[in-house]
Amino acid sequence: MKEPSLKVIGVYRPAISVETWREQFQVTGDEQATHEHFEKLVLIEAVVEGLVGRFDFAKFGQVLSGYRNYRDGMQVAYDEGLLSAEGECLIQRRMHCVQGTGPLRFAVYLHFYDPYRPLQWQGGEVTCPPVEEAPIRLTMLMPYRACS
Repeated sequence: MKEPSLKVIGVYRPAISVETWREQFQVTGDEQATHEHFEKLVLIEAVVEGLVGRFDFAKFGQVLSGYRNYRDGMQVAYDEGLLSAEGECLIQRRMHCVQGTGPLRFAVYLHFYDPYRPLQWQGGEVTCPPVEEAPIRLTMLMPYRACS
């Protein structure tokens, strides 16, 4: 059987509404902490093919070696959404929704993104295109959700 493959379509700076900023401020309680929360947040859009089972988001992210006060370890992506093949429709937005043999297009959030490092995933490493502003279709399909 062919090994699974992953192609990152885009890495995007998400649009954060005033309402979402306020919701996150309620969690952090501090203007600087809220700014830092969103500073290196990205929305990643990718296509995976040839999976056996589900995409393992616990292995999808970047290693945080010596980053601020965070312990070394993997910063993993979260809040995944399964998209249509063209990326124009959201099929599901819940944990473990990216599964099957593919091709499967998805979007997912990642904090503390470093554009100079590759992403890790269950199939190894993948390089990413430069960070861009999020397209309107993804802003509508996958708005950022503040949570505690």
